[in-house]
Amino acid sequence: MKKSIDYKSKAQLTVFGLVILISVFSSSSLAFERQGTFELSIGNYSLSEPRFKAVYQRGGMIEGIALSVFIIHDIDFFFEMKGFYKSGELTYTKEKTHFLLVPVALGVRYSKPFGYFCPYAGLGIDYIFYMETNPIQSTINYTRGFHFRIGSYVQFSENVPIWLNARIKYTKAKTEENDLDIELGGFEYGLGLVFVF
Repeated sequence: MKKSIDYKSKAQLTVFGLVILISVFSSSSLAFERQGTFELSIGNYSLSEPRFKAVYQRGGMIEGIALSVFIIHDIDFFFEMKGFYKSGELTYTKEKTHFLLVPVALGVRYSKPFGYFCPYAGLGIDYIFYMETNPIQSTINYTRGFHFRIGSYVQFSENVPIWLNARIKYTKAKTEENDLDIELGGFEYGLGLVFVF
C-alpha cells in the first residue's frame, strides 16, 4: 500500500512540474506545426482470461506514459509503456498471489482534426511482460500481441499546448503457462493528459 501511495505522489509531482514548465514556454507553441506529444495516462484494464477473473476478480487501474511523433500529414508513430498490478487469492489454497503486467506498445495512428476535437484510430504490436508470485510458484515471462484503438484528443485552447485524450483499446495477446493457453489481452478504457510540442 505504501508503494502505491508513493508512486501516485511522485506521479502528481511530475505532472505539476511539467505543467509549470510548459506554461513558462507556451506563449505561442501551437503557432508552429506540431511535431509530437508526451502523455501521462490512466485507465481501467480488464483481462479477457476467465482464470484471471477467478483469482484476481475484476480488472483494475493501469497507468503509464506515451510518446508520439508525427510522420506525415495526419499520421503519427507512437510508443507507450504502462503498468497494471493486482493482488488476489489462489482458488483452492486461498493464499495471496500478486500479478504485474507491463505492456509496451508500438504502432501507427491516423487522426483528423475537427475544430477542438481530433478523433483517431490506430493499430500496433505489443510486447507484454508479466510476473506472478505466490507461495506455490513464481513466473516471469513475456509474450507478443497486437491491438486496435480509437479515441479523440480534445484541445482546450489554440494557445495552450495541453490536450485531453479519451481512448478505448482492445489487445489480443496469448501466452502459455503449464501447458495452458492464457489470454493476457482485453479492453482498456482511459484518459490521458497530453503535452504537445
